[in-house]
Amino acid sequence: MEKLLMNKIAIAGCLTAVLLVSGCASSGNTSIKNETADTIDQKIHDNVTTKQQVRAMFGDPMTTHFTDSGHEEWQYIFATTKANGTNFIPYYGAFSNGSHGKEKSLDIIYNGDVVWHHVMSSSKVKTHEGL
Repeated sequence: MEKLLMNKIAIAGCLTAVLLVSGCASSGNTSIKNETADTIDQKIHDNVTTKQQVRAMFGDPMTTHFTDSGHEEWQYIFATTKANGTNFIPYYGAFSNGSHGKEKSLDIIYNGDVVWHHVMSSSKVKTHEGL
């Protein structure tokens, strides 16, 4: 009887571990993972901070492009998501699944080699697939 109870506990523990590990994901530039608008404002100063200083603090940006007026813009993005609990419901999860989490974005526009404007934003994100 004791062996059967130990087997059930071991199986329950393994299933719990699988669900916890498979439910989380992150993507993007981890250098902004712990940043907030306030911490960014302490590190980046418009018309003072240079491209080299930004690259030293945060590494290479995820994307770069140019505005209509010809200013270079760098973007850093970091997202964390967790699978919805309904994904693991038999049959229901096969037809309707998704995730939820947060995404951070740091956008920096340069005037030459100096930061012209910058903004850090954070928003909730959701995905949904199925019926």
